[in-house]
Amino acid sequence: MSRDNVRLRRVVLERLIRYYRYLAELYARQPLDTITSAKLGAALDVDASQVRKDFGAVGLSGVSRVGYQVCEVCRTIRTALGFDRPYTGVLVGVGHLGNALLNYAGFDRYGLKIVGAFDGDRAKVGAVVGGHTVQSVHHLKAFIEANGIDVAILTTPVEVAQGLADLVVAGGVKTIWNFTPTRLLVPKDVLARNEHISVGLAQIAYHLKAANGARAPKRAEPDKNGCCAPSPSTPGVASGMAATSAD
Repeated sequence: MSRDNVRLRRVVLERLIRYYRYLAELYARQPLDTITSAKLGAALDVDASQVRKDFGAVGLSGVSRVGYQVCEVCRTIRTALGFDRPYTGVLVGVGHLGNALLNYAGFDRYGLKIVGAFDGDRAKVGAVVGGHTVQSVHHLKAFIEANGIDVAILTTPVEVAQGLADLVVAGGVKTIWNFTPTRLLVPKDVLARNEHISVGLAQIAYHLKAANGARAPKRAEPDKNGCCAPSPSTPGVASGMAATSAD
């Protein structure tokens, strides 16, 4: 099996992107020719042997006591992760988070070009956000079909997320980047990447608990919703969208 057909595990993918981001930012500040696995691992709190394994998984090999060519590492990771192949996306839900993503200038570095923005709120349709004229979700499926869109970014209220996921899948999208606080049900051949803010908050809370050690915890406010309260809508993503269907 060629390396192009090897499926990398998610944890490996996440480490590779960390290596790439660190090296790209380091190179921008202070160009360097080589870096050792020990130095890279120390900077990112990853064991040097793990760095070498991850690099080996994408065909990189270093030189003893010299390390790896930085530019070769960046090029190889870009190719392995698909950053060298441009792909198009649409964003659905132009609330606070959607607005921020539309104005983010860093997606091009990873191959993503957002070409359309959609919302169900009539008051937002026609507005220009991040250089994109917001369109009605009534035109979403037709736009996806006409433009061969690769990925849909969902930043909508949770109550309309599944319906919109079904809509973009029906249009031909094979990847959904989901920022809504719910797990989407999609066909097996569709990838739904879920970004849950609650997971990040849980990691922060756990770290603070460990850092506080034996210190007496602050008295928590009683949970009015019971012991297992449902997740609220993600802050900043509510866009006033009404549930809609394609025309």
